[in-house]
Parts: sequence; structure tokens; C-alpha cells
Amino acid sequence: MMTKLHVLPEVAERCLNHTEENRIKRIYQRHSYESEMREAWQLLGERLNLLIRSDAANIIPISGSKAA
Repeated sequence: MMTKLHVLPEVAERCLNHTEENRIKRIYQRHSYESEMREAWQLLGERLNLLIRSDAANIIPISGSKAA
């Protein structure tokens, strides 16, 4: 879902705490992506809030329904 929000795959993988499979990258690329991860989580939170709010507006309560 993060990549759909234009978060780089490397950042999304770090957010999920995945380990880099490529040994060379794992050894030499030591950037923490801390600020990028913070921004990614913020984007995801905003998107989820939007989905929750929009879904709540579409819910129609059904009263008095009986199971068959």
C-alpha cells in the first residue's frame, strides 16, 4: 500500500523491518531512512484515515433484520 502512495520500495521494506536480501547492499548501504520512513508512515496514516472516514459515510444501518 505504501508503494501505491509513491513511497520508494526500499523505504517501504524498511518500514516493514525486512532485511535486505542482497548481501552487498546489506553490507555497504547503511542509510537509516529514518526521515523517509517517518514520512511514509505519515502518508499511510493519512490514507487510512481517509478510507475510514469515507467508509463510515457509506454505512447504512439495518435495523430489525432477522437471520434466515
